[in-house]
Amino acid sequence: MLQLMSIEDLALYLGDSKRTIYNYIASGDCPPYIKLSSKNIKFDRADVDQWLESRKVNPSKQKERK
Repeated sequence: MLQLMSIEDLALYLGDSKRTIYNYIASGDCPPYIKLSSKNIKFDRADVDQWLESRKVNPSKQKERK
């Protein structure tokens, strides 16, 4: 089941500002979204969670690369 989030909801969920969310969207570095109209964008929470999971960094593996 879809659990849709507005830009405001997403900003709250991530602890970011709406401006940061708009910057993510402008750069293309954001979770997949549903564009209902030019001013109405929604994010599925499952997609947001997957996007967050894909951005995880394991510090111990970072040290091994150096």
